[in-house]
Order: sequence, then structure tokens, then C-alpha cells
Amino acid sequence: MATAPVEATRDASHSAAPRGSAGRVAVVQRQARVTLGLAGGFAVAATVALVVPHRTGDWLSLHLFLTGALLLAISAATQLFAVTWAAGTPPSDRVAAIQRWLLAAGVALLTTARELQWPSGFVTAGGALVIGALVVLGVSLQRTVSRGVQRRFDMALRSYLAALVGGLGGCALGIAMATGLDAPMYGRVRSAHLALNLLGLIGFVIAGTLPFFTATQARVKMSSRASGRGQGLVLAWLIGALGATTVGFLVARPVVATVGLGAYAAGVLGLVALVPAIRVKQLRWAGPRLVQLGAGVAWWVGATVVVAWQADYGPAVFTPTVVGVLVVGGYAQILGAAVAYLGPVLRAGGHQQLTAGFRTTRSWLALGAANTAAIALAFGASVVAKAAIFVWLIDTAVRAATLVRGADRTRGFGRVTDTSRRRGAEL
Repeated sequence: MATAPVEATRDASHSAAPRGSAGRVAVVQRQARVTLGLAGGFAVAATVALVVPHRTGDWLSLHLFLTGALLLAISAATQLFAVTWAAGTPPSDRVAAIQRWLLAAGVALLTTARELQWPSGFVTAGGALVIGALVVLGVSLQRTVSRGVQRRFDMALRSYLAALVGGLGGCALGIAMATGLDAPMYGRVRSAHLALNLLGLIGFVIAGTLPFFTATQARVKMSSRASGRGQGLVLAWLIGALGATTVGFLVARPVVATVGLGAYAAGVLGLVALVPAIRVKQLRWAGPRLVQLGAGVAWWVGATVVVAWQADYGPAVFTPTVVGVLVVGGYAQILGAAVAYLGPVLRAGGHQQLTAGFRTTRSWLALGAANTAAIALAFGASVVAKAAIFVWLIDTAVRAATLVRGADRTRGFGRVTDTSRRRGAEL
């Protein structure tokens, strides 16, 4: 069975733990809680930017969510999975904090600089900080997995490293756009920038996680098809497809880009073939978390096919509509499903608290709001989409607050219990 990171945790005062020790999980979970909390702040800021008037339009919301909220969540989740699944050593608190705040500072600087029309050097500096955060994350993941006891996570690490390479290329192209390009080249670079970041940086992380995480969500064994060879073939296919797409955009060969995007969509379907079969029992337990995960993958494939069609019919590639659908219907839903699982795990407090937490995060309202928003975006109903996104955010915030209150009560009870045990030992 895919081992879920649900080990009971306790507060850890040290900043790292030896390889394979139980304390390693407490350390990385504590780090993940902080990083996911910061990601939540960026998600709120991105939602507020949808309705508050500003100069840069949807660009601001997209970058606050994708580069801020989603990349911070990826930073937390990949480290958490690497430590729990590979039984590796977590990064020190200092390294985790450096990576977290490099990323947050970089996003804050580049979004502020572009919104307020500061000189391009500030945007470049913000992008450089984001690049630095990706490098730190890559080195940290490599060290964690290479020193791990279990080897089954090695292929996921390769997906993550491929994702980070794609992100580095995408960030570099974004910096080039900020320095000034002529109109034809700007359009080519923009398309390549979005492909590398959306389909590479984010897509490859999902590709490396989905076979493991779906089994964990559903509490079933991993599919026998999800062997190292099977995952490796899918990853190689996706890398080749993204490479063709990027080259096609940069050299203005729409046919090459279209073929690459079509191959990428086929690769994601191949990834789905590595996921274990989901039956009524699993749906009854995980409910909306599993449905949301599947819906997110479906929107991901659908949006990629639309981009492939756009690439073949002219320069208008990655339109605001299709990007919005991909981000909200695809990636935000997959993130929502992941957080709905990880929230109760990170709260800790024992198996009863874990079960109660999973009940708290079973939100059919969030599932409905997310897909309503994606459908509304597809049909150009922006007001409906924004209203649905706000419903989704409020529902998530209420459930998160419920989890936090439960964690506070659990910690209080734990302190009383520990005191009672000490007194009993003294007697």
C-alpha cells in the first residue's frame, strides 16, 4: 500500500532528524504547516485581486496564485512526500525557511514591481529570487531522497527535478519578457514561458505525485502498472512532448507546437492509466476529495487539447479563457484535493482526530463551486466564475479554521495528558 504520511506526530524542538527516524515526520510536517499557511495567504490575495481594481488585470491574480500559492504548496508537499515516502532526512528548519521566504519575497517583488510600473530591474530581481528558491528546493529534494531508506520514490524525484528545470526555463523567459522584446518575439516567448511553467513546472509535479497520492487518498495499493519503468516512460514522453511544444513556439512552427501539445495530453492520459482503480468503497470514504482530483485532471487534459487547437490556428495561444480554465478547473482543484487530505494529516492529534479532520474536509460545496467556476470561465461568464471562486474560498477558510481549532484543543489535551503521566510516574 502507498504509505500515507499519517504517522502520529508530536512537537519537535530540533531542526532535523536522523535518516529513517520517527522524528523526521514531525519536523517536515511542522515545516509544511508554515509553508502551506503562507500559500493560503497568497491564495487569498489572488482572489481579492480578482475584484479590486488594478492595472495589470488577470496577470496579477494568476501570478499571485501560480507563482505564490501553488509553488509554495508544491514546496511543502514535495518535501513532505519525499520524507514520508522515501523515509529520508528532512531539510533543516533554516533551509526550509530560506526556500520559503526566497519564493515569497520573489513573488511579492515581481508582482508589486509590475503592478506599480517600477523599472524592469525590480521584476528581474523578483524573478531571480524565485529561481533561487527553485534551486534550493531541487537541491533539498535531491538530498532527502538520495539519503532515504526507501527507493520507490526515486521516479517521483525525477519528475520533480524535471519540473524544476522547466520552471527555471520558464522563469528565465519571463525575465526576458520583462526586459523588453519586439511584438512577434514577445508572443513566441510568452507562449513558451506559459508552456514551461504551466505544463512543465506544475504539470510534471502532478505527474510525479499522482500515482502515489491517488493510492494514498483512496487507501488502496498502488497499481501494478505504476512500476518504475511505467512511470519513467510516461515522464520521458511528457518531457519530449513539452520540449517539442516549447521549440515549436520559440521558432514559430505551430504544427510542431500542436503535435507536442497533443502528445502531452496523450501523456497525461497515460499517467491516468497508472492510477489504481477507484471503486464505490473508495468514493464512499474519500468522496469529494477523489472526485475533485479526477475532475482536475480532466480539466487539465481538456485545456491542453484546446491550446493545441489554438496553436494550429494562429498566434492567439494560451488565451485568458483557456489559462483561467486550466488554472481554476485543473490545477486549483488538484491543489484543493491535496490540501483537503494534507490538512487533517498536518493537524495531527491521533487517529480519532485524523478521522474527524477527514470528515471536515469532505466538501461537496467546494467541488461544485470549483467546477461551476471552471464552466463559467469557459463560457465567458466572469461574474459567475468570480462568485463561485469566492464561495470556494470561504468554504475552504471555514473548514481550515475548524481544523485549526481542533488542533488547539488537541494540543491542550495532550499537555494535560503528558502532565498526568509524569505525575503517575513519580508516584
